[in-house]
Amino acid sequence: MVHVFGLVIALTTSEQHPTALTVDQWRSDLQYMAEQMPKKHKNLFHTMTPEAFHQAIDELDADIPHLNDDEIVVRLATIAAMPEDSHTDVLSLPPGDFFPLRLRHYDDGIYVESAPPKYAAAVGGKVERIGNTSAETVYEKVAPLLARDEGNFGVLEWLGPVLMMSGNVLHGLDVEPTSDRVSVMVRKGGTDITLDLAPEVPIQTLDGHAPIPGWVDARGVGPAPLWLRHPERNFWYTYLPARHLFYIQFNSVHDAPDETIEHFFDAAFAKAAALPVDKMVLDIRLNHGGNNTLERPIVVGLVRNASIDRPGHLFVIISRYTYSAAQNLTNRLEAYTDAIFVGQPTGEHVNSYGDPIVFELPNSHIRVGMSAVWWQDVSERDERIETDPEIAAVPTIADYISNRDPAMDAIVAYKPEESLEDQVLKGGLAAYRAWAEDPAHRYLLGTMERRINRLGYTLLGNHRTQQAIAMFEVNAEANPNSANAADSLGEAYTDVGDKAAAIASYRRALQLDPTMQSSKDALEKLGATPTD
Repeated sequence: MVHVFGLVIALTTSEQHPTALTVDQWRSDLQYMAEQMPKKHKNLFHTMTPEAFHQAIDELDADIPHLNDDEIVVRLATIAAMPEDSHTDVLSLPPGDFFPLRLRHYDDGIYVESAPPKYAAAVGGKVERIGNTSAETVYEKVAPLLARDEGNFGVLEWLGPVLMMSGNVLHGLDVEPTSDRVSVMVRKGGTDITLDLAPEVPIQTLDGHAPIPGWVDARGVGPAPLWLRHPERNFWYTYLPARHLFYIQFNSVHDAPDETIEHFFDAAFAKAAALPVDKMVLDIRLNHGGNNTLERPIVVGLVRNASIDRPGHLFVIISRYTYSAAQNLTNRLEAYTDAIFVGQPTGEHVNSYGDPIVFELPNSHIRVGMSAVWWQDVSERDERIETDPEIAAVPTIADYISNRDPAMDAIVAYKPEESLEDQVLKGGLAAYRAWAEDPAHRYLLGTMERRINRLGYTLLGNHRTQQAIAMFEVNAEANPNSANAADSLGEAYTDVGDKAAAIASYRRALQLDPTMQSSKDALEKLGATPTD
């Protein structure tokens, strides 16, 4: 067994995973899976309908006689992942080794991070094609196989590139005609490099961030950034005296063989208390989860440290790899501390299903996990599909090659700034647009309209009417396709008795959303029709 990204994936042998099943045996396995999924899952139909589920089962049952084993496994995996929660999927990969390239997903594509010396020329290059299929298309084809919370494709970002190096997966997706060879075209420095690969490494080689012995890595010479110093450790810390910065990396919510999480964090916090610490960093960007009942000492220890747990002094680095129990920890840190989150969004909903019950298909011995517990750390009204960082820090392949860490750079450079609300109050539309254009606010753009709208209503409630109107006007101009912004502006105009402006705003809202009942009701009260 190997732990990959918080899920347990069984690396089956050919004896455990027969490749010569009959049509009837495969159909028997399919029907068993169809029976067990509703029984094992906490709420199987929370995103899909029973009709869609049974249609997928019936279609695969009809197709089995015409499919090869890899195609059948891929289809089974796709059905298992249909509930769209981050702990429900097929856990058993097909037998066989993987192709020897460690790939990594970045905003602009998939890159070769590491490879054996014979493929060194491709290291650092961008993967353009796998066989005759674009890398982007293969990446999209892999997505339905993976457990993922609805709308959150963080799992795809870190597990997708691994599965793209499985010959069985590529064969099952009809990307390659066989599972034992693949041609990969990489573009590097304007030159196209074609690699002819055979499967020769286990998944453990491609999983994770620790250097692969004997392989060539894209990372250049010089000291590794802190987050890549000890990715294999569950936890460790260091102090940077020149910056008065205390750094803790927490990579797994499991006790280490020689130390518990509680003992480690008690010792780390005691050490920090004896030092001149201005900023503390808790780095959980590589943390795929574990046992979230072990997290209390972390949260309590930070809350008790008043000199650190205050705005501008406590930072938490998150990423798409922050998942499962690490998402629970993120929720709790957000609720109980003044931490500033830095990096990229997490790989899971703030509330989600987890703790899979595993069952095995009787003939193929494929293992399937069904989420059995609903984890609700925050209000049921909180429907966020991820935790977004206040400060965006998005790594690139150039950062990796140069040993740069944009998250730590942002923390070191951090200086408190006025809130969006205060800036817009002072600077109006220009300040709104400047805030939106700041790359650090990349993941907060979706909150801006709501925040300024709320500010407008707060000002109205405090009888600061002209300021309120100014905020609603900014919101409506900055979000010209928002019916809600137009409706709110109409309400503000109504409040000051500007009937003509109010009618125009309500009509604008209805142009954008003809179903907006509040605008219809307001126009009726004003004695106006929805249109001129």
